Amino acid sequence: MKGIFALIACLALMTVLGTSAVLYVFVVKPRLSSAGSDKFAALKELRDSGAISSQEYDTRAHAASAGAPASSSGPSMISSVAAAFTGARKVEISDPAYQTVAYTMEIPGDWKFAGEIARPPGCHSNGAALRLTAQSPDGMTAAVVLPSVTWSWSTDENIRKIAERNHCPGIDIDTAASFLVNIAIPNIRPNAKVVEVLPLLPEGQAGLKDQLAKQQEMSADAAQRFGNKPPKVTLDGARVRIQYEREGHPVEEMVGAVIQCNETIMPHLPNQPENQLRICTTRGTQITRAPKGHLDEELASAQIKNMGASLKANPDWQNRMLADQVAGAQRWMADNNRQFQANLQQNQKNFEAMQQRAKQFDANLRASTDHAIAADRQRQAAIDASAHATALYSLDRQEFRNPNTGQIIEASNQYNHQWISSDGSTLIQTDSHTYDPNGRVYPVSQSWTELVAK
Repeated sequence: MKGIFALIACLALMTVLGTSAVLYVFVVKPRLSSAGSDKFAALKELRDSGAISSQEYDTRAHAASAGAPASSSGPSMISSVAAAFTGARKVEISDPAYQTVAYTMEIPGDWKFAGEIARPPGCHSNGAALRLTAQSPDGMTAAVVLPSVTWSWSTDENIRKIAERNHCPGIDIDTAASFLVNIAIPNIRPNAKVVEVLPLLPEGQAGLKDQLAKQQEMSADAAQRFGNKPPKVTLDGARVRIQYEREGHPVEEMVGAVIQCNETIMPHLPNQPENQLRICTTRGTQITRAPKGHLDEELASAQIKNMGASLKANPDWQNRMLADQVAGAQRWMADNNRQFQANLQQNQKNFEAMQQRAKQFDANLRASTDHAIAADRQRQAAIDASAHATALYSLDRQEFRNPNTGQIIEASNQYNHQWISSDGSTLIQTDSHTYDPNGRVYPVSQSWTELVAK
């Protein structure tokens, strides 16, 4: 049992250390067009990003196709492109618990923003995590990051029952796609239609491969410190394209997540089956939203790339956060160790009490058995005595006791008095109540004792 606590503690610590950084998928792929090389692509980018209206886009596209300068009623195309890059504003993401700035990032100047370091309650919470929403004025275009979550699964039925009693049942999911399709999307977008499930882009997959190698090395070191076998570590990412209506307007979203799972074999008794314990944690859930038909353009746009690249953590906050996470994991392990010792002592008391109850049970069983045997013997003796008395009565016989020796003598029941000699060889039977053979005609060497009816 102690090994199980140490194993869970080891996995928990590795999970904390392995997910201290958040992976953001705002940037999907670079955009090849620019204002100087492709005017139409730049105009389309401005329109799709909300920098210019659709009417203005039509006017400028017509002017560009005719080789004429844009209407003087609005800024030039180049100045608008410059505004798209220079009109950003910096926002801060605070940590209410630490009363300090945790992250900063740049968003388009007219976008709405809300963000903080959240600490959601519940058994699936993974502690402090980034939560933010940046969206265009009309809300049709947005970038969202949701806090990370954690869950566990074990093949041990007892552990699953304990988790269910604690209102935190196990979840048998170990891939990012399964997490997104079965948990994340049904909860955050219950009315959305899943269009397609996609892997991460090649650069994202390459990044995970490098991270996995480091995580495996870290896990092996941590397991060695705790005296356990290193767990099986997996890193998996996926993206899911969904469609739904927002305030009556059709929109599309790309929902992405990366999960890390640590899976190991739990300590078990000899000749008992092995049981697996798996702990999985997401690195947040990222969402990019755009009007239907424009999601790919939004994912490739400069504003999304700039937002993702501009998100920077405050080093002081990051160091304090990591130190607190490690200290918290160590406190958790210490608390579990104390609880284990308390449980061990209580189990010993319970065992001793159980032994005492077993001894008392055995004593009661022996007493009950002895009583039953004695009662049975008494019943059998009564039956035998009754049968013997019946036999004597039918033969006109009776049992007498010699009061001097206690000897039982069987004789006729037709006489009132029975006298026996001192040597036990002679029996005198008489109906006379005054007859006493002592000192009479018989030899003085003998004495006579009157028998008593039994």
